[in-house]
Amino acid sequence: MVSPGERQVFRHALEGVVEEMGLTLQRTAYSTNIKIRRDHTCALFDSELRHVAQHDIAPQHIGSLASVVPRNLEDRLDDLEPGDGFLVNDPYRGAVHLPDVMLISPLFHDGELVGVAANSAHHVDIGGGTPGGIPTDSTELYGEGIIIPMTKAVEDWEYDEAVLGLLQRNVRDAKMRLGDYRAQLGANRIGEQRYVELIDEYGADDIDDYLDDLLDYTERRVRAAIADLPDGTYEAEDYMDGDGVVDEPVPLRMAITVDGDEMTVDFTGTAEQNEGPLNCTPAMVFSGAMSVVMALVGADLPKNDGFYRPFEFVTPEGTMVNPRPEAPVAAGWEIPMRAGELVTKAMTEALPDETIAASKGIVCNVAYGGEDPRDGEEYVYYETVAGGYGAREEKDGMEAVQTHFQNTANSPIEELEREVPLYVRRYELIRDSAGAGRTRGGLGVRRDVAFYDHSASFSILSERAKSEPWGLFGGHSARPATYLLNPDTDEERGLGSKSTTKLAPGEVASVQTPGGGGYGDPLERPPAKVLEDVRDDKVSVEAAREEYGVVIEDDAVDEAATRERREEIREQRNAEAGNADTASEEGGDA
Repeated sequence: MVSPGERQVFRHALEGVVEEMGLTLQRTAYSTNIKIRRDHTCALFDSELRHVAQHDIAPQHIGSLASVVPRNLEDRLDDLEPGDGFLVNDPYRGAVHLPDVMLISPLFHDGELVGVAANSAHHVDIGGGTPGGIPTDSTELYGEGIIIPMTKAVEDWEYDEAVLGLLQRNVRDAKMRLGDYRAQLGANRIGEQRYVELIDEYGADDIDDYLDDLLDYTERRVRAAIADLPDGTYEAEDYMDGDGVVDEPVPLRMAITVDGDEMTVDFTGTAEQNEGPLNCTPAMVFSGAMSVVMALVGADLPKNDGFYRPFEFVTPEGTMVNPRPEAPVAAGWEIPMRAGELVTKAMTEALPDETIAASKGIVCNVAYGGEDPRDGEEYVYYETVAGGYGAREEKDGMEAVQTHFQNTANSPIEELEREVPLYVRRYELIRDSAGAGRTRGGLGVRRDVAFYDHSASFSILSERAKSEPWGLFGGHSARPATYLLNPDTDEERGLGSKSTTKLAPGEVASVQTPGGGGYGDPLERPPAKVLEDVRDDKVSVEAAREEYGVVIEDDAVDEAATRERREEIREQRNAEAGNADTASEEGGDA
């Protein structure tokens, strides 16, 4: 019998292993995307291929690692040797999209297989026709980069140079990619050393008992949290901009059914798979939805196989959340991001005090590449741009953050300008981009870049240019995304949310992300808070008056005018509601 105290010590010892793996990967990687933005994660599995520990840096990889390791190793267990390592990025073998390359290493103790260390790292380039691994108009997987099936690439903890050579020949900026692959190997090697030390401490005969206890404990806690929710089916839907080939919105639908201590997340009714790259694998949509479910029902619990047992995910085959091979999936992460938003929307009725309004709702993939005029070398760069979080019952949304499962850092200007031949012309919060409410959403971000002394490829693989992040309980929607070439000039023109543009030297590309939706009636927001937002240049004087009913004159609230303006807005609402009721009655009589 494992005591509660012993369980917690063991749990954190396991988590310490994956955290050290993650730090090793981050600190030895070459690319900014891993060493600064931390677009990677690490995990441990036991000898039965059960997921037992997860590095919390990048929750989006929860589903992919838990999917790809059992699926690809279960038929190879008898053939594994100490020091082996396997690379895989094939979305149709349990992975996600091609830039997320996973390295899987079996772990041995006294000649016996005792577990598996695995990590996933987003490589800034994976080949294909577009620098950065985010083709915006691909119609099949083959056009998105090099596909790595489950491939033995490591023996005796050394890479097979022929495999590395093949990978290097198919990507841009190969030296940097090579550094990241070696960092992944170092992370798994640390995983083996620390996990073997843990087995030596607890004993090979007892470690399985501790693992069984931890997974069962997690399951009990999650089932208890689900059982506290009211039974029922909760539905939500939203529309994606289009797939990059067909410029028409497509629906994403979700139904969450709570039945006792079990939960089903069903995507029936979602659009059929797209011709363009707006498709995602079941592992991706599982990660997006589950990362938010975890926050609602078990944020303090370990992320392991026990957590997943009470859940069933339904992803109908042939839809954009479960496409048939070899459909393109480069834009796949945009769908799970919105799936996470739909969890908060669907659970509004069941958890009104704990849910939040819509956040920016986009990963916002941005990539660029060209020939660096400083040294004549080819470069490629990838980043995602932050935005606003949705408002909650008692707190405004956060500004300029990567929301929900992303949890990656923003690329600092200094790092970006050192690594890439460009200037960041503007990097700022967008005034009036958040949804108004009793608590308001967080503001979106504007990031303008100009490339000097050369032409560059600039790609956007994003969303939310056509739909607004919604508010809750009377809160207003936030401003959608805007993508522009040469903003604020006579040459300004819009860029699609899925587009690749060749920029001339000095041309400016502007990415302007959405804010978060508001929560509650904006007329209930204290005027002093609105004034504070105006002084901080987060809300304009005009928006204060029109959306919050707060009249500001000479940097102060005009209290009498504010009372009058708020009453005017309420009367206008009542009139509009009355007109809507009348129209409804007339329509019914007809």
